[in-house]
Amino acid sequence: MVSVRRVAPVLLLLMAMPALAQPKSSSRPPRELHLVGEHWTAYNPPDPASYPPAAKTHTVKRGDTLWGIAKTYYGNAYLWPQLWESNTWVTDAHWIYPGDVLLVEGEASQAAVTDTTSTSTTSRQAELSGGTSENEDTQARTTPMAQITPVSRPIPLATEFDIYCYGYIGDPNEPMPNYIESLEDVEIMYTPRLPTDRGAAVAAGDLVFVHGGAETGLVAGETYLLVEPSDVVTHPATGATLGRKYEYAGQIRVLCLEGNRARAMITQACREVNVGARLKPMPQLPIPIARIPDLPPFCETPSGKTSGYIVDSRGWDLGIAEGTLVQVDLGTENSVQPGDFLTVYRPSQRADQPRQVLGEIGILTTQARTATGVIVAMRRTMAIGDQVELR
Repeated sequence: MVSVRRVAPVLLLLMAMPALAQPKSSSRPPRELHLVGEHWTAYNPPDPASYPPAAKTHTVKRGDTLWGIAKTYYGNAYLWPQLWESNTWVTDAHWIYPGDVLLVEGEASQAAVTDTTSTSTTSRQAELSGGTSENEDTQARTTPMAQITPVSRPIPLATEFDIYCYGYIGDPNEPMPNYIESLEDVEIMYTPRLPTDRGAAVAAGDLVFVHGGAETGLVAGETYLLVEPSDVVTHPATGATLGRKYEYAGQIRVLCLEGNRARAMITQACREVNVGARLKPMPQLPIPIARIPDLPPFCETPSGKTSGYIVDSRGWDLGIAEGTLVQVDLGTENSVQPGDFLTVYRPSQRADQPRQVLGEIGILTTQARTATGVIVAMRRTMAIGDQVELR
């Protein structure tokens, strides 16, 4: 697995000039600036001449952000931690300075170029054969998910859809006092034979009223995740309650506050968003980049590291296959972090035979005692209740 600097969920919009105002959650700008060449900076950047010959670099301009630069060069703004990792002399990711020269050529950049080339090649092959490729046809008919292919280089383990349209297992009684109360136009959005507003659904671009205000933590202009509480999840082996499944339905931006009510707009929808969906502060979750490990050889013995179970999955109980998102009963309390890998296995039905290795899970996000992962390699299909072990 590629070594990645651990990044806490922090503000992603990184201002380039210390004179510009920062949002409240941003860190304070470094106070000690000094002249390097012909520009002022808080850092000690390397001499661009020391970079490898023909290295791809970017000279920071006023208004640049790591978020925006990653979008330009890597094709995905959520890969900004990889840009930061390539320039370790930038000690505070909130602040970059015009004139600093960033190294942008590296594994993430190569991955973006290769992925683009691969996609173009697949499309071209489809054109020559007179139809769409099998992958394109499958993707058109199914839920979007990361396409994991074993390669030697680091690749993103997921998509933004995977990260922000699945969910997590949390406290069964997690307090979320703010929720969509009603629609902008009740009559037009009213569904016949259903109670007014109850059962109605909204989509991206729709305007809604939200129950809650400043006293319950809402801030005008902020974007929140829309969360719909689902069933309580029990452990497949012990039957103990693990928590409640909370499904991400989309995102909403609060436009203005009016006492204990707010007006808002749905900005993204993973599916139809129901009246009653709860608002949760928006976390910033970088997409892990890592090399997909080979499956353990047939003769390899168990690692003896932390072990647990697959306890839930997106849409499947049995026949869980590559690309499917799953939940495991290991989290930060078990020292599991995004970018880690778990080997999936099943005890043999014969008492005199060792376990059967089924595949690999790459961890995307973590809670205290649970984590979301994606099946990145598969030898056999899996099921809820199969066991996992930290690589």
